Amino acid sequence: MLNRNPFPVIGELVVCQVKNVDRVYVRVSLEDYGGLNHEEHASGMIHIKELSNRWVKNINSIISVGQRVVLSVLRVNEERGYLDLSLRRVNKVQRTKTMSAWRYSIKLEGLLKFFAESNNLTIKDLYEKALWAIIDEYGDLRTAFEEVKEEGIEVLKNIPKMELSDELIEALYQLILENVTISKVNINVEFQIQVPTGNGIDLIKEAVASSVKLRKAKGISTKFSYSGAPVYRCELEAKDYPSAEHHLTKIKNKMESIIGTQGTVEMIRE
Repeated sequence: MLNRNPFPVIGELVVCQVKNVDRVYVRVSLEDYGGLNHEEHASGMIHIKELSNRWVKNINSIISVGQRVVLSVLRVNEERGYLDLSLRRVNKVQRTKTMSAWRYSIKLEGLLKFFAESNNLTIKDLYEKALWAIIDEYGDLRTAFEEVKEEGIEVLKNIPKMELSDELIEALYQLILENVTISKVNINVEFQIQVPTGNGIDLIKEAVASSVKLRKAKGISTKFSYSGAPVYRCELEAKDYPSAEHHLTKIKNKMESIIGTQGTVEMIRE
């Protein structure tokens, strides 16, 4: 995807392609950033010390030419077009999420290029007339397009500084409807509810029933099942992890408010 800035910022996670491997350094290309005017893409270097937390005897055993890797930006010198990058400071979760988002952006970029060419525009024209305005409003295209698919064409029409004609807005809307899928995350947890008092069974049933009836944010669904005393399993689906975690907290708080001091509620992740 195009970026307004020629370079990333310090601390940003970026997807790079390995261009050259020597004894001490690895040179990479940042395909999402333009770099200096004479460059096709911004470029950066990984020192051997930033490849792994362990001693590296053979760089090629860790990284190879042509490979795409997720790196953390350590230093940026825009005047020289110089970037220091790190592989060892990126954990598995960060690597998976960043690469997944990058692959999605590549697919989306292909759709948008097709849309632009089909309507006698360049991809740069489309960014100037619409996409930068959408990004300014929503932060990124994925979030915006999922909102459009859920809420309708008015989302596009109400974006400030949108310069597309009504006809092109309608065409973009149809592209989104046909090609964009709403992202979902799934979390499974077990609630161990123990109430040793005489009314324990009734309290547990009330706690679970009340949790099922909790008001849910848009895009959240829950399914409870009994796994045998004292365990209830909850399958939760949401648009993203923050909203999923927020609703799980609401469930646990609701259960604890009903059980009170007569028992305990423990949430265990699968």
